Amino acid sequence: MISVYPFGDEMYAFGEIPIIHRINPENLETESRVDVSDFVSIVHHTSHPHVMNDGTVYNMALTLYTTGPYHTIVKFPPLAKGHNKSNMFEQATIVAGIPARWPLHPSYMHTFGMTDNYFIIVEQPLNVSIGGMVMTKLQNDPIVGCFRWYQHENTQINLISRETGKLVYKFYSEAFFYLHIINQYEVLDHVVIDICTYCDPSMLECMYINSMKNMQHNENYANMFRSKPVRFVLPLKPDKTRLNLVQLTGTTAEAHYLPNGEIFVKPENLSDLGCETPRINYEQYLGKEYRFFYAISADVDAANPGTIIKVDTVNKTSRTWCEENCYPSEPIFVPRPDCQFEDDGVILAAMVWGRDETNRVGLLVLDAQTFKELGRAEFETSGPVPKCLHGWFLPQRTS
Repeated sequence: MISVYPFGDEMYAFGEIPIIHRINPENLETESRVDVSDFVSIVHHTSHPHVMNDGTVYNMALTLYTTGPYHTIVKFPPLAKGHNKSNMFEQATIVAGIPARWPLHPSYMHTFGMTDNYFIIVEQPLNVSIGGMVMTKLQNDPIVGCFRWYQHENTQINLISRETGKLVYKFYSEAFFYLHIINQYEVLDHVVIDICTYCDPSMLECMYINSMKNMQHNENYANMFRSKPVRFVLPLKPDKTRLNLVQLTGTTAEAHYLPNGEIFVKPENLSDLGCETPRINYEQYLGKEYRFFYAISADVDAANPGTIIKVDTVNKTSRTWCEENCYPSEPIFVPRPDCQFEDDGVILAAMVWGRDETNRVGLLVLDAQTFKELGRAEFETSGPVPKCLHGWFLPQRTS
């Protein structure tokens, strides 16, 4: 129920176990299920694979070897015409991997990054206890009971060569929890990575029913749920004569040598607004230098928490759209045909309403450049509709 992604001309609904479901894009019927672990040796994968313009799909997974757990990158090449294999999963291969930082407690990761030359794996101190997972399976308890938060450990950012599949750079930062990487790119011997970060994983506790029922009486609830978009800048050729190893202009991000020779990085804030479920002009700017991202508000204590946000990462400014009692979904950028500039397109967001309007549903269309409403469709359903998580835009089929 977390997300939907295309594999070739087929759509699949994703969770974080390797069983995915094929969805008919015309009528939304579930057609079949695929256990990805039948084709490649994984026990877990993220619900956010990366889809390349040539149809290749990459995802990050957890693979158990005799030497311990590895964070691995799985590649699903597109099927060539006349290929004797029936689907992309039959061609799946592991193309990169690193041993988990803590062998009995591999990091929980919801997304990963890709640039022209690197896979980026951010190992946060929120871990999945292998022993705890066995117990939750035996007791039929939620998997969240396996999580362990190592608050005194740093977050480790790993750059893995896409050519060799090996770890080539490693950086450290203060501990943070994250779900979504916004984007990442290479520029002038640096790698820039933008992430929506939390101080710790207490926001997971906010999503329990009892927590939500008592949110008005918990003065810390809003702060636990608030996610801040930040930018890390990773120097690939650090000048040891400089105190701040970041040599890019236009950023306040820092990097410093630690006494043990490792590099510690400090991020800059991209916006004062809380942001989550970030999206970009994905087809043209994934892994490339970019300027804009779109998100929903993570400020649940705002006057209108159902706000869509556009952040300018260059000027550090924002535009917003909101409507009373309306709660839009993740904003999906759709480029215009022959898109001429980065925000030349529209934003699509599903809308639901609160209070006594929980059967009301809509689709919102915004001009991505001006953030002005271009139009909407609304209808009533036979029952209450929950707020959705992630979506994917499908162009109309021509054949």
